Amino acid sequence: MIHRKFSPAVIESQEKLRNQFLSVIRDFTITNAAQQLAKEEALQAIIDELLDKVNNSSDEVFFKNYKVIIETIFHLIKWVDKSYKGVIGAEANLTAAKLNAGLIDLENYNYTKEFKEKINDFVKQVTQTGEVNQINSIFLNVSLIPFSYLFGIEYDEYAHLKRQSSVDDDCQEEEPVIVIAIDFLIGNEPWANPQILKPQVLYSIEGNLQVSKWPKGYDKLILRPISAQNNTLYDVIIPEIGRSDADIIDITGQVFFKYPQHSFDESFAIKLLAYFQNQHGEKVYAVIIGYNQLIAKVLDPNSSFFLAGFTGMNEIVLNIYVTLQKECPLLNEGEKNDFLKLLSGILNYQGYSLQSGIYKNIDSIPEDTFRDNMIQHLTGLNYLGAEIVKESHLSGGRIEIAYKGLIAELKVEKTISDREQLIKKYGNQPVAYSSGNAKQLSILCILDLTEKILPPATPQNNVRLITPTVHGFQDSALSYPSKQVVVIIDGNNKNPSEYSR
Repeated sequence: MIHRKFSPAVIESQEKLRNQFLSVIRDFTITNAAQQLAKEEALQAIIDELLDKVNNSSDEVFFKNYKVIIETIFHLIKWVDKSYKGVIGAEANLTAAKLNAGLIDLENYNYTKEFKEKINDFVKQVTQTGEVNQINSIFLNVSLIPFSYLFGIEYDEYAHLKRQSSVDDDCQEEEPVIVIAIDFLIGNEPWANPQILKPQVLYSIEGNLQVSKWPKGYDKLILRPISAQNNTLYDVIIPEIGRSDADIIDITGQVFFKYPQHSFDESFAIKLLAYFQNQHGEKVYAVIIGYNQLIAKVLDPNSSFFLAGFTGMNEIVLNIYVTLQKECPLLNEGEKNDFLKLLSGILNYQGYSLQSGIYKNIDSIPEDTFRDNMIQHLTGLNYLGAEIVKESHLSGGRIEIAYKGLIAELKVEKTISDREQLIKKYGNQPVAYSSGNAKQLSILCILDLTEKILPPATPQNNVRLITPTVHGFQDSALSYPSKQVVVIIDGNNKNPSEYSR
């Protein structure tokens, strides 16, 4: 039977390989190609050493692919270097780069879908390249590919009985494993994994850890972040922890991400490597349970996937996203992302209506007209378009707007201005529709045409995320709670000067 053994040496070799590989592609310029080529031998030595450790194991494919990628990169550098120096044979290196890229095997290893897509993009770029000025773009994309780390190597625990030599002696006699249990908090709440964060913000984290056994002669414990992502994109700082006999040891740290991500689906995953160190620099590694990694989604409300079109409303969409992430952990990701698109479109219409005065000095309008105005606007947004459906039927009733099974109910109100009363009056109908379509999320949009004696509030105040009470669960917590966003558009507004009379 094949098992895995935790191997700090393999982890350190991979980290060294990753850092040196990134330094080659990040620092490369046409003028310093020779300097980068000088690093090839050291990189090849590291990858060959790792291949020796995983020889004849299922992980061999993983490192063979890594080796092929490295060789492809160096052939590209040689091609560029020779081309600018006028050296004969430059095209042979370009051909070799394309042939090596074609040797990457993505089918015989358990790679993630994201990794496969990015490597396929890399292969496509290499095979289609013909100009040296394309290399910087290729190298930039490679630097952003999240290469996984292997934390253990395979061994056969019965190899010595079968007189095989497939494992080292240290794999046959297990040393007692030191276990560290870690809990992390951010903002006095447990780190959510994934935790929603903003770029360019320094976050403080705190928590505690418990150590099963502090090794004799070792005076400090170090928690070191390791990530498949480029380590220049983030900073995770956890100070060294001095030896302590306390049952629970408090820890603090900081987390900082430099740039936002480009998709709701992406996450940063930063694993923690724990080891004790003595005054001679010797290390004893430990296994972490609990928070052995920190997963974060780094989102900027001004990023392209927050589509409300107004900075203040983008912030509202981000806050709703964060709340849904915390309060609805079982919510389908596709439903959540589609919901945020529909919500962004409706908020865009809210902002457009207020800025353009579409409903200024209008105290009455048919709901059908309000609906048609809204649909015309939403279908003009490129991220919604033809997917918007009007007057579909569901659960025996007619709904106003549907988008990929999600419901937006529209109402026009002429007498009630109190927001709580409006929610109480209209809130149940869209929830019933969404439940009938097996969706947790719905939107209620109300055009408020009541008389405006006082000036209207800022539109952010007219967007609320609520948890409706549903039949049979008035006093119970739900695994799949219904959530509704109420959007109120103020109409029948006066000219600003009229409020001072």
